Amino acid sequence: MLRCLAAAVVLAGALAALPESARAADPVPQRDVGFGVKNGHLTVSVGLQDLFGDAERARLKSGFATRVLIRAALEEVATGDPVAVAVQRAEIVYDIWDEKFAVRTSDGMGAERRSVVATPEQAIGRAAVLLDLPVIEGARLRPGAAYVLAVRGDLDPISEDLLIEVRRWLVQPARGQRRLGAGDSFFGSFVSIFVNPRIEDSERQVRFASQPFIWGPAPQPPPAPPPPKPQPGRFR
Repeated sequence: MLRCLAAAVVLAGALAALPESARAADPVPQRDVGFGVKNGHLTVSVGLQDLFGDAERARLKSGFATRVLIRAALEEVATGDPVAVAVQRAEIVYDIWDEKFAVRTSDGMGAERRSVVATPEQAIGRAAVLLDLPVIEGARLRPGAAYVLAVRGDLDPISEDLLIEVRRWLVQPARGQRRLGAGDSFFGSFVSIFVNPRIEDSERQVRFASQPFIWGPAPQPPPAPPPPKPQPGRFR
């Protein structure tokens, strides 16, 4: 469901195009994503709880840390140009003595957040859900342009290089506020794993693309010229 936190974000239901990265690979499912505006930033809200199957849920109580990495790339539909990348990293640890789950999450736009919850469902809800995650300053988007978000979630990433790159990204929040170039190393690595799901760098993964949306009011056609004024008649 689209969460309209501001009138600046408008769904474009008639648009069916997907980003170049998604079109270049095996077809990916489309998932409804909530877009909004908060503190001048485009934000995204969507759940990836399906990263956890029955076995993964049961393993949460093992006492070992469970990591969740979610990456999202915003692209302009018309050009396929990358606009921004948002990242959320989370860790769940079960305390076998207190029988509680400690959840730690971080992203590139704010401080680390910590919480303690009682059930596996609550822990998954904190770790595998994006809630008003800032993506990019709204002022950097083109009014009337269509955008789409490509998302990938990974459970327990096993690539050390990837984790190092994610940590570097998370300690540089300013990068998440500028437009990206296709040569950006982090964006490039994201696209490569998004379009090639056979790259197995995690135990379980979820990939999808959002519904396209238009940022701000679409350009309006110029108003029609007023009808000519009637000329006064002449009487003889």
